[in-house]
Amino acid sequence: MEFMRRWIRDCIKMAFQIDHFQDLPSAMHYLNQEFGIRGVKTQNYLLAEFLREKGNVNSGRDLAKEFARLAIGQLKKFDREFLRIASNSSKCQIGGKELKVDFNHLFDDLREFLQAVGVVTDCQVNTFLGLNRSGKASRILQAEGIQKTKAGEKLAGLKAQNKWITCKECSTIGDAVIALEQPRSCCLVHIDKDFQILCKATQREHKQIQSLRAIERGAPEVD
Repeated sequence: MEFMRRWIRDCIKMAFQIDHFQDLPSAMHYLNQEFGIRGVKTQNYLLAEFLREKGNVNSGRDLAKEFARLAIGQLKKFDREFLRIASNSSKCQIGGKELKVDFNHLFDDLREFLQAVGVVTDCQVNTFLGLNRSGKASRILQAEGIQKTKAGEKLAGLKAQNKWITCKECSTIGDAVIALEQPRSCCLVHIDKDFQILCKATQREHKQIQSLRAIERGAPEVD
């Protein structure tokens, strides 16, 4: 679900905007008006990946199709690598959606897919978390430091409000759901330091790695 929300949907939306404006600069200018830094970071990454693979493409329609192919390829690659080890114990209805397209009507299929991975209002993640009783999420909130993490703070707020969780709320507690879903046989590799606290609470193996900016110390600083 995190991969779908963060990368695949944004890549497909870029394809639609490029197809609409028929040139990359106009589409990027429009997309950059969205609030929040995560979307912009995703767009910059996807643009870099596209330029690395394809270089310059002059036709707006062809450019849009290439971004659509990038989304399809990225999701298929992810599924090949991780589908067999992902347990989906939270019963997420979106994370397991397949992206099937017929390139004769590519954008119709992509539009249908985006609608299929919209907001789910009857997700079983509520049962999985058990916030309204002494379930997994309620127990993890009692662990030291959990409510100082971003996901833990949001989770505590949802519990206090007795809030029914849809995809909208779930997107704010994703790290907690990931930690609670992690199988004992897997080591969670992460950048976010909050997982040090979350994985300690769930007694799961984890390993924090450096971000690319931390590793690439030779890059020029202009501040």
